[in-house]
Amino acid sequence: MRAIKDLHTTLQFFTNSSNSHLSHKKYVSCQNLLRVAKKRLSTEFFSLLKVSNKHHFADHVDDNNNSIEEANNNQVVFTVSNDDYSTTTEEASTMADLKLIVDCMMSSGFGKKCLKIYKLTRRSFVDDILLKLGARKLKKSQVQKLDWETIDSKINQWLKSSSICVKVFSHEKTLCEHLFSACTLSSVTESCFSEVCKEAALIWLRIPGKLAKHVTKISPDKIFKYLKLYEEILEVSSDVDRIFSSEMTSPVRSQLRSSLGRVSEAVKAMLTDFEAYINKDASKGLVPGGGTHHLTKNVMNYLVNLSHHAIALDKILADFPVSLQPPLPESYFEGETLSSPVALHFAWLILVLLGKLDSKSEIFKDMALSYLFLVNNLQYVVRKVKSTKLYSVLREKWINKHTSKVIQYAANYERMGWGRVISTLPKDLTVEISLDKVKECFKRFNVDFEEEYRKQVDWVVQDPKLRGEMKASIARKVDARYRKMYDKYKVVLAKSRERGKIDSVVKFSPEDLQNYLSDLLDGSEDDDVVSTNVERGETTSQDGKENPVLQRRSRRLLLMVRQSNH
Repeated sequence: MRAIKDLHTTLQFFTNSSNSHLSHKKYVSCQNLLRVAKKRLSTEFFSLLKVSNKHHFADHVDDNNNSIEEANNNQVVFTVSNDDYSTTTEEASTMADLKLIVDCMMSSGFGKKCLKIYKLTRRSFVDDILLKLGARKLKKSQVQKLDWETIDSKINQWLKSSSICVKVFSHEKTLCEHLFSACTLSSVTESCFSEVCKEAALIWLRIPGKLAKHVTKISPDKIFKYLKLYEEILEVSSDVDRIFSSEMTSPVRSQLRSSLGRVSEAVKAMLTDFEAYINKDASKGLVPGGGTHHLTKNVMNYLVNLSHHAIALDKILADFPVSLQPPLPESYFEGETLSSPVALHFAWLILVLLGKLDSKSEIFKDMALSYLFLVNNLQYVVRKVKSTKLYSVLREKWINKHTSKVIQYAANYERMGWGRVISTLPKDLTVEISLDKVKECFKRFNVDFEEEYRKQVDWVVQDPKLRGEMKASIARKVDARYRKMYDKYKVVLAKSRERGKIDSVVKFSPEDLQNYLSDLLDGSEDDDVVSTNVERGETTSQDGKENPVLQRRSRRLLLMVRQSNH
């Protein structure tokens, strides 16, 4: 480098010399020597640029630690990791030598050669690294032919490599700015970095957009992969904006926004398809016992999974307001503060689900069972919201409002299912009634209660806490009033035992009635208990403890026998 500087100074001297004959010979000699020196220095510069890579990149993709290993034609190994770069003595020495060479070449008239070597060497390195990471050009026709497994694999590959790509570009910018810091024109550095990294960055950032825009129709369950893609693009966006901040590299920033927008549109399309899936559900089968419908479970599990991406969805849905038909009724949000886009959209999807469930409830011929079906399904929705991340989206007021609807449905079930039974019992026991009227009340109660018991014994409330509350409510209205009537008139009725009328009038003691009521809302038993035990009247297990299944079946059989005798 000293020789080059001396030769360069000598050339300038002879250029201005008055002795043209002597100056010409020495000038040619200096030029030849400078050419040799330039070639040697260019070779050294090229070699050091290659060696400098080994401090940052390696020639093997390792899925476990997100590192890349890359070997060039000279078998030089380059290593990159997700940790911050550390500078060793060897690295510092190499960087210092590169800096001296660049300063020498730029100041000695070899600037074009210096820039050419730098651009070709570094661009080749960046291209090779990104190629190893899977950043290849994708044509529209190619993407449209990809199956989901291949698309999923490409998305996973992009997600795993994105942070490494950012580190590669950041390192290249740092290297470029360091080596060409002596240049008075900032455009030299910007142009150099742009030619090295811009095209590779564009190829890398086009991949998410193409996988989102040009794939064939995607089912709604694939939305979670695209949400991760959206989140990762957001994650690297600040680094991309910082690294590619110049006017020359503005297409990179534009491409990032374009890909982000395309992924966003894909997510919106899948949300629209998911709503259509709810509306188009045409299952006509009756849910046994009025339990939770599979559609309710599917929708709520889907929303729970979506709630883990609430921040990203809030950004995606910011310009995607709920404007579908029929519109959300104003009363639906009365007293609520669902101001965020994601909360509004989740509330809308749940409303669509509840509307669908309401129409499915009409399939049940029994109104009480119809309301019980609504109780189970709305309670499932509320419980899912309360116990998952959906709570942080929809909040307490939403839960309270829908809990009150569960209570309303439960009251309707009780009114439709037990109103007729309750009506057989006298409202005011302080008013004396005739013995015939008392007998009529008991007989009507027997008939209506047995009918409702046989009908409802397999019905279910799947939430244990709610089931206990509903059982207690029924017991307060049926058992308590029956017990009062029984206690008041048992003496009078006992006197008629001599005439053999007591057994035909009072079929249930308060304790019997309590046991029958305890059977309700537990659903059908799945365990196959040996029916012969029941037929023999054995309602205890071998250890002497009462078997609730056998007890329940025994009571059911008893009512069946009574019905057949009638």
